Amino acid sequence: MIGMKAYFRFSILPLLAVFLFIFKDLNAQSRISGQVKDNTGNPLAFASIFIENTIDGSTTDSLGKYSFTTYEKGKHMLVASFIGYETKKDTIIIDKKSIIHNMNLMELIVAVQEVVVTAGSFEANNEREVAVLKPLDIYTNAGAGGDIMGAIRTLPGTQAQSDQTGLFVRGGDASESTVIIDQMVVQNPFASNVPGVSQRSRFTPFQFKGMSFSSGGYGARYGQALSSILELNTFDMAESNNLNLSVGLTGIASSGTKKWKSSAIELTGHYDNVKPFYNLAKPNIYYYKVPVGGGFSAKYMLKNTEKDLLKIFIKYDLSSSGTDIPSPFNPDTIIPYGLKNKNAYFNSSYIHTYQKFILRTSISASDNADLIHWSDTVSNNKDWRIQGRAEVSYIFSRKLNLLVGTELQRYQFDQSYDTLKYDYNEFLTAAYTELEWKPAAWLAVKPGLRYEYSALIEKSNIAPRLALAIGTGRFSQISLAGGMYFEDPDKKYLLVGYHPDFQKAVHYIANFQWMRNNRTFRIEGYYKSYSQLVRELHDTYDPNPYRFVYGPFNNSGNGYAQGIELFWRDKALIHNFDYWVSYSYIDTKRLYEKMLYKTTPSFVSNHNLNLLAKYFIDPLQVNIGVSYTYASGKHYYNPQKTNETDFMSDKTPAYQDLSMNLSYLLTIGRYFAVAYVSVDNITGNKNIYGYRYSSDGVRHNIEPALHRWIYAGFTISLSKFSKEEL
Repeated sequence: MIGMKAYFRFSILPLLAVFLFIFKDLNAQSRISGQVKDNTGNPLAFASIFIENTIDGSTTDSLGKYSFTTYEKGKHMLVASFIGYETKKDTIIIDKKSIIHNMNLMELIVAVQEVVVTAGSFEANNEREVAVLKPLDIYTNAGAGGDIMGAIRTLPGTQAQSDQTGLFVRGGDASESTVIIDQMVVQNPFASNVPGVSQRSRFTPFQFKGMSFSSGGYGARYGQALSSILELNTFDMAESNNLNLSVGLTGIASSGTKKWKSSAIELTGHYDNVKPFYNLAKPNIYYYKVPVGGGFSAKYMLKNTEKDLLKIFIKYDLSSSGTDIPSPFNPDTIIPYGLKNKNAYFNSSYIHTYQKFILRTSISASDNADLIHWSDTVSNNKDWRIQGRAEVSYIFSRKLNLLVGTELQRYQFDQSYDTLKYDYNEFLTAAYTELEWKPAAWLAVKPGLRYEYSALIEKSNIAPRLALAIGTGRFSQISLAGGMYFEDPDKKYLLVGYHPDFQKAVHYIANFQWMRNNRTFRIEGYYKSYSQLVRELHDTYDPNPYRFVYGPFNNSGNGYAQGIELFWRDKALIHNFDYWVSYSYIDTKRLYEKMLYKTTPSFVSNHNLNLLAKYFIDPLQVNIGVSYTYASGKHYYNPQKTNETDFMSDKTPAYQDLSMNLSYLLTIGRYFAVAYVSVDNITGNKNIYGYRYSSDGVRHNIEPALHRWIYAGFTISLSKFSKEEL
């Protein structure tokens, strides 16, 4: 009963208040109608037409005719758009009850497209035509929960994870993926880890103009990631002043932007408290202290000339929680796990263009502290990182440009558990160069070379990389990529004083991509070999991820990952309807860390399928989203099967999740607002992520924190908005 009252209070009442606020005298409305035709005079059915910066509009019928009402008055821009035609904007004056306005659209003349290297990479931005995902997709993705990482996990190559934190890509564990903001490493991109609970990203999608997710074969600019790079790029300059306010079941957030002639500042703040959320949901774990937190961020942008751009970004967060969890050392025992976290992040970049030279310098710093109580035992984790980067691009011509750069990274980890203390310091230096050559519109070649030196392990490496793209038609191409990738050993080994060689992976990738009229198809195959992985040389296996590691160790670990991936997205089948299908098959085995034999790791599902769809209902101003995720069972350790044939041969049941969200768009005066509700795992499927065995052989399920949850919220924004973004 309490849950239903909370649901009514937090999701239904705000909508009723909004409805009462916007119901006005119907006589104040104006009706706008007309017809949309092409340049030859033929009517265009299902063309979109609306008043710019509002949600007032409609679509044309089979005769190209439209009609809608609006409360707007005065001078406005009427926008008409249709796939394959140039978008047109006409100025209209709304000063009477009925306005008739006809529009003609010109058909686009598409030139032969130049190829772009895409092997292993998904662009996700608002600028490039090859984008298959945009920041708004993250909010309208029913299964993402408004989280960047949740949306990335719906792309091919990734693994569905709800009990572990991080990105798991193409057979690699979380340590093999790196998150980048404006070309700088983010040391703590996720909220601090709670055993058995996957944590969200610290950043929100609309802080970024674009995202590029590479599941392998990335360029020479980056290193220290055996599997994956997620690159996030912040906005260069704010377009206008705006103010945003969001209220949901987990907290409240606000942000504002002030723009001047050549500069702008953005300020955000948030307070988080999941108590209202847990009044609706029934978690599988007990929180003796519900997660609470807060923080702020600030960003300054300066663009005095078209040749210079300065960006400064700072973010600070606090959080705390208390959870009863099964002891990692004895599953039969429940212990309290308390966590307090402080995290600070700073990033600054400067770009200057001089004739054919582009100079970029960047610096970033982060500081993170976790105070943890494992029952009565106190643990402290502290880490910090400082990074600097400088690079120069020289544009010889539209077909040829050269990139040369260097970076320095200094970072430290300190860890204590009761009276035990560990720490290490690393100083990495790197230099890289990359050439991009397009001898023809149908051919692109990108060779690169990266050099790294680690002061901690006193080793260096040289990593050659190569990518190319070959056009196979007006809308299709083949891309190939490959190279060597190196990474420091996991921090758990460095903390205990073991300094082995770099771990190594070699990537081979080939894909075919076709894009036309808001449809995208790609198929990609890959092979990845691992070598020089760290091994713990023991005769017994310990599945506890929080175990104490001890020698002897060596670099004899090895493995492979191979697979095929499919992606299809269609926004043209039905007007206002968008769907995509993502499927991955992976075959992988490795011998590393604590494993006794070469086998498939416990975090890998051989088959992963994501189906997503959303539909915008114009007359109701409602957006409906649905997502379905399937992942085949994962391998787990059964202590009764320890020989090489049976080791980790058992599998969990398959993972399945059907989710749905509903968003209602409205305008309150000049404000744009959205009321939304999401339901995760509608069917209530009891997903199991694995099993742990107690000393007497009793098996315990590893389950998600929630089997099903409902979330509701309301956002109001004084900012420009285009219905086409949906």
